[in-house]
Amino acid sequence: MMRPPLGVETGEYRIKPPLVKPSRLSSKGSGKDLSQGWAVNFTIGCTHACPFCYVSSIWEKNGRVKGRWGDYLLLPSNLEEAIKETDWGRWVGEEVLMSSTHDPYLPQLADGARKILEAGLSAGVRFCIQTRSPLASRDIPLMVRFREQVRLQISIATLNPEFARIIEPRVPSPESRLRLLEKAADAGLRTGVIIAPVFPPTDLRPDWIEDLEAIFERLAVIKPDMVFGECLHVRGSNLSLLADKGVQVDRRMLYVFDGQAGAVFQQLLQKHGLKGVWWYEYRRAYDGKTGQYTGPTSSPLYEKPMKLVDEGVVERITDERFGCVYRLRKQ
Repeated sequence: MMRPPLGVETGEYRIKPPLVKPSRLSSKGSGKDLSQGWAVNFTIGCTHACPFCYVSSIWEKNGRVKGRWGDYLLLPSNLEEAIKETDWGRWVGEEVLMSSTHDPYLPQLADGARKILEAGLSAGVRFCIQTRSPLASRDIPLMVRFREQVRLQISIATLNPEFARIIEPRVPSPESRLRLLEKAADAGLRTGVIIAPVFPPTDLRPDWIEDLEAIFERLAVIKPDMVFGECLHVRGSNLSLLADKGVQVDRRMLYVFDGQAGAVFQQLLQKHGLKGVWWYEYRRAYDGKTGQYTGPTSSPLYEKPMKLVDEGVVERITDERFGCVYRLRKQ
């Protein structure tokens, strides 16, 4: 087994079978079509150490571990036993997400990921494999044998190499992930991409539209079956972790950014002939032509974008590429 990165504390725990557990990451749960309400997670922690990650808040709440996100990794001592004790037949025909709280193809987990796939696929389980690691390419031949039961998806947040090194410090490069996606598509697998999190303008990457356009231009060549997108969400201590890395994000900006980023995302889907969905956090649709937010107004949260405009916190400007966009008003 490959050693974890320097500074990562490791340990062991016993994982309780069955490995397949309920998950909200489904069209009926959170509205995110990543499974039919099931997930396989088989470690605690993730060495990618992405400061934006939402998963850290899960472990912070339950007190299972202590330490900075990305600096701990607990591995199951009984994984092979748990694989055997999982009655995979219970999930025949069901799509299971692998994984929702970590990357299943971390170097320390890749062998376990293959064993899980071998057991589940041969029993008739379907998998949505979500990864940022090109190590998944080693299992493409296995996936191809069960191509009707597999979709392989990558996550990508930016094509800006400097920005990527800061927000994804231990993740393989965006280019390597795109090559993985291309290999999977060429092999005839169903493929998908989650463009997330899309950051609002920052000093380190001021032009978010240019960045998003660059990603779509690459995807237009690969032609994944589905493209999902979402903006940065506030979870746990992720904004403070980002600030420690020099990425300052004003949470007020996210209220207005979510809608406009979703609008640009939809335009880029149409431009490049791709199919996809933007996952709105604040449930406000945005019209780039008029600069107005529309949609449900049953919660004060939905009114936040326009309230911030009225209060002068943000200002509306015109972008030649996509119409009206908003930015924080400089103090």
